[in-house]
Amino acid sequence: MGRLASDNKGALAREPKQDRSRASFERVLDAATTLLSEKGYSEFTLQELSNRSQVSIGSIYGRVQGKDDLIRLVQIRVLDRLDIDQATFINRLRRQELPLRELVLETITQFGNFLRKNASILRAFMELGAGDPVAGEIGKRHYNQALHDFRLLLLERRDEIRHADPDHAVVACFNVVYASLGRYLGLGTLGSESELGNWDQLLEDVSLMALFFLLGDPRTVRPKSVRPRPRP
Repeated sequence: MGRLASDNKGALAREPKQDRSRASFERVLDAATTLLSEKGYSEFTLQELSNRSQVSIGSIYGRVQGKDDLIRLVQIRVLDRLDIDQATFINRLRRQELPLRELVLETITQFGNFLRKNASILRAFMELGAGDPVAGEIGKRHYNQALHDFRLLLLERRDEIRHADPDHAVVACFNVVYASLGRYLGLGTLGSESELGNWDQLLEDVSLMALFFLLGDPRTVRPKSVRPRPRP
């Protein structure tokens, strides 16, 4: 996602030409990231950003057209960093050469805690993306990058997967895991972390569900009267 999203930066902001201006704008982006994490998208204001960053609103408007362009720029910047962080723990897991049973549990646990650590800023981006197709597309690329990393890692243990279609099974596991963890963390309509249930128990439950799905074959448990749906 990083390279693709980074290509949009020039369209969202006018590049500062002097070192002092670049440093000032970096301060704006840092402050905007913190403010979005604390306040969310709807309560984010350029006036408070100006106060926190000690950069005038006029100077901010000299770089971006308005609030949404600034937040899209912050989104690209943050998600680029998260892609790198995600790749780091995925590669660390890859080097451990764990068997599938351990790899699934460890991957989902680390991915879940990674989401939880960054949930506040991700909520702000999703709030913007719900009504902004540009931000929505940026977020979709990040989701697809996470899916890609997860898929490649687990399919390295393809020989241990007993599902009839390992590729489909791994993708299905990721989608269900992300939906379950995202709902708990408010990465959607809830807007805040759920108080229902225990986080560690949820991680264990979804990890075991995914593992059982990968180690099973739906043809052996599906009622004979239920035919598998044709693939698109």
